[in-house]
Amino acid sequence: MYSYQFGIPALDDQIGGLTSGANVLILAPPLSGAERIAYNLSFPSESEYSVLLSTDERASEILNFFKLNGTERRAIAIIDAITKSDLPNVPDTDRMKFIASPVDLTGISIKMSKMFSGIVDESLKTPKPGIFPPPIRFCVNSLSTFLMYRKLEVMYQFVHVISAKIKKNEWIGLYTLNNESFDARTVSVIKQLMNGVVEVREGTDSFELRVVGLGGRMTPWLPYSFDPNGKLVVEG
Repeated sequence: MYSYQFGIPALDDQIGGLTSGANVLILAPPLSGAERIAYNLSFPSESEYSVLLSTDERASEILNFFKLNGTERRAIAIIDAITKSDLPNVPDTDRMKFIASPVDLTGISIKMSKMFSGIVDESLKTPKPGIFPPPIRFCVNSLSTFLMYRKLEVMYQFVHVISAKIKKNEWIGLYTLNNESFDARTVSVIKQLMNGVVEVREGTDSFELRVVGLGGRMTPWLPYSFDPNGKLVVEG
């Protein structure tokens, strides 16, 4: 079974990689850089792809992070639910698709399916020995925005469908959620769909994170920061 590495030594040494099909919630307070944590954990290794669904940042901003850190353009695909509200005529491409609003869950689902299918079809033309379907890291930034527009029950079903697809295809899913904007019930309901959680808190000198539930383990709280290109640096 394919194993996804975080690419962050302090985490990979303790967790030993993510099992195919895992869904992970990044539960973080405001100003902690949750979206940058998500992008770093979504960073594709060689032969992998990253598909990002954004309700918080424009595709151009996300793409800039991955380009600064050396990702091949072909390995990144983005579904943008922001830009089209200002630029209604912005065209879709194979690797970049636009939705008018985060409210349009049906439109998002359709474009996600097209994006995944396109990547799978492309991988069939240039197959990597022993790797099929192609390894994909799927990231949602953020569930918080969706929950401001949609009822919890609707979002539970939406995430349930996505997480099941991730598991079936042996990909991994990463989802950010602001833990200070929603009550304990909301957080608990979303957690039910996850295999593990990256928890973030404000420490004495900096923000800290720990990983809970992946590989049956819980890491200690680890301070982290970001380098000038936004790359995650975890002390361990």
